[in-house]
Amino acid sequence: MLKRSLAVGARSGASAEDCQRACQAALQLLARSVQNGHRRLALIRLGDAVRVGAQVQPEYWRYCEAVAADGTDADLRALFLAAQRQHALRRHEDRAAVAPIPGFQSQLEGM
Repeated sequence: MLKRSLAVGARSGASAEDCQRACQAALQLLARSVQNGHRRLALIRLGDAVRVGAQVQPEYWRYCEAVAADGTDADLRALFLAAQRQHALRRHEDRAAVAPIPGFQSQLEGM
């Protein structure tokens, strides 16, 4: 059921409720992968969580970073770096969406 919720919420045009369920599902799947020591799957789940906009806890970032840094598997590093880039891009977009426009004063400010 968690994978289905994730898939539905990740679709373009998903409702806010479906997006929220997708975030919760992604985090639960990530937590399960970390708890069970599923290293590659944890990195995939990290990417899923970032893609749907879930707030990934720092300990999961640290775990996945350690997995990516451990050994010589370039695919694992690529999975982590892709999630990291997407997370940084999402944070930048979120900040830009609320940043004031220099020199612009809202018509509502004096009301």
